[in-house]
Amino acid sequence: MPLINIYSLFSTELKNNRIFGLDILRFIAIITVVIDHGKFIFPKKIIQFHNYIRIDGVTIFFVLSGFLIGGILIKQLEKNTPSFRLLLDFWIKRWFRTLPTYILILSILTICYSIQDPSFSFEKISKYYYFSQNLFYPTDVYFGESWSLSVEEWFYLTVPLLIFILIIFFKLKPKNSILFIALMVLFSVTLLRYNLYSEKKDIDFHHQVIFRLDSIMYGVVGAYINYYYSKYWNKFPLALFITGILIFLIQKLCSITNILATVGDFYNIVLEYSLTSLATLLLLPYLSNVKKSKYKIGSIITIISLISYSMYLTHMTLIKGMILKNIPWTNFTTNYHIIIPTFYFLYWSLTFIFSITIYKLYELPITNLRDKLSFNKKNIPNNKTDFNLN
Repeated sequence: MPLINIYSLFSTELKNNRIFGLDILRFIAIITVVIDHGKFIFPKKIIQFHNYIRIDGVTIFFVLSGFLIGGILIKQLEKNTPSFRLLLDFWIKRWFRTLPTYILILSILTICYSIQDPSFSFEKISKYYYFSQNLFYPTDVYFGESWSLSVEEWFYLTVPLLIFILIIFFKLKPKNSILFIALMVLFSVTLLRYNLYSEKKDIDFHHQVIFRLDSIMYGVVGAYINYYYSKYWNKFPLALFITGILIFLIQKLCSITNILATVGDFYNIVLEYSLTSLATLLLLPYLSNVKKSKYKIGSIITIISLISYSMYLTHMTLIKGMILKNIPWTNFTTNYHIIIPTFYFLYWSLTFIFSITIYKLYELPITNLRDKLSFNKKNIPNNKTDFNLN
């Protein structure tokens, strides 16, 4: 699809009042995730090099999600009388943004699995429909990339509920309620990971809900500071940005030099996700004030940011797993110098084609419908980009 047609296709969205700095962060996150999941076809040395320099795009998504949605929640709590009706409205807005596309892709995968294996039981994949696939133990059997969606859905179901309970029943102010829950989540999740380390439990915690909730909360903390202490949020944005970049670079340097070998497990289990989340948080004061791009490439970054959710849901299990891996490549050629670049080209091309199609024909219309439906219309954020994440 020619670039000129893509620009035309997204002309309305490109004119919207978006925050370009956050689009950059979302762009980096999705590109690194797709690169990471497509590396398997390359020689071992390339994979090893990539593992040294890779960026944790999912954690970046988590922090950005917490910052944006946490900001919406804070504004609603401060500008309206907190009630469970307001909470329900918040949930509906969130679910309209995330669930339809997720359920669409999951249902397509369910059909594909049933075609591949007539004995395939719906029960095997049913837990993915209510996000319990990695609630108590990690799993990536049928829809591997969905683990992060499960983390987010459980976070936005439980954390706002706890905040509303403190406000409504314990009469705490929103400011104090949010701070209490934020500190509780950050402390509790870090303590749980430390417990894994100290007891040397052999658990793959990386994709398990309870051990990843703190990354989203770092973003909420950013929204909290931005709203209640905007003077400090905007005081040293460039210095904080540089500090965040330095933390990322130090993490990579330690990984390459193996300098953390003596404390490897402690860092990998207890500290790594906290530091990555903190580094991402430190980027936000600067990036949230970068409103527009002066360059043409900015439009490409914004477009990829817009379709990032569909890209995330389609690139791995559906495109790589269901489509490309089922092509009988050796029937056409046994030359892997042809197969590998062709596979990789189709991997990216189909990801973009599927994502643009789903975004324009399905995701965007449902998002527009969401903006017309609400229990509390006066509480709906006017900026349509507020819920444009993942």
